[in-house]
Amino acid sequence: MGYEKLPDILTLKQVAEFLQVSNLTIQRAIHAGKLKAFKPGRDYRILKEDLILFIEGEKNE
Repeated sequence: MGYEKLPDILTLKQVAEFLQVSNLTIQRAIHAGKLKAFKPGRDYRILKEDLILFIEGEKNE
């Protein structure tokens, strides 16, 4: 699915663009506890491993 081209730490915008959804959709997944993220300042960051787990988890549902 092209994971190898992704950086190890992604911004919310990068994740939204990769999944072809809105930033709000990603924020909702974070707030619902479906996607792990951390906030070093004002903006969210998502680890590539957590994104892969999120995608794989969505496939299994």
